[in-house]
Amino acid sequence: MDFIDELGPLALGSRLKRLSDLLVTQATEVYKHYNMPIQPKWFPLLALLYKSKAVSIQDAAQRLGISQPAISQFCAQLQQAGLVEVATCPQDGRRRVMSLTSEGVACVDAIQPVWQAVERAAIALCDEVDPRLMAHIRALETALSQQSLLQRTQAHEHL
Repeated sequence: MDFIDELGPLALGSRLKRLSDLLVTQATEVYKHYNMPIQPKWFPLLALLYKSKAVSIQDAAQRLGISQPAISQFCAQLQQAGLVEVATCPQDGRRRVMSLTSEGVACVDAIQPVWQAVERAAIALCDEVDPRLMAHIRALETALSQQSLLQRTQAHEHL
């Protein structure tokens, strides 16, 4: 018996983390299988830069819902891989703006068929479980942004 199952909703965060870890591990296998030189954790930032061309670290953090330190870390890793370059924003010298290098654009161009296949596989997986799964996840995120787990816990405590 899976102990996380025994814990039920009490272990919701642990359950979601375990699922996230499994998906990241399997996404890594996909990238390796297709000889793609990227890591799953870079995906949202690469996709954002590909679509938006240039984005500040602050804007990327806000748009992706990822901390600025994490974006800075991913940016540094992507720079080291030769996929991203950083320049000072011409309008605000305090801001750093990221963009894909020509190698980064070529990498993302090359990975498009893989991302499309992963998207189709993810849609099929979600549909297999519940066609509304993504809507449920968004609703859970929204609910937690409106009232934190701490607030919800305090509302239910009987100490």
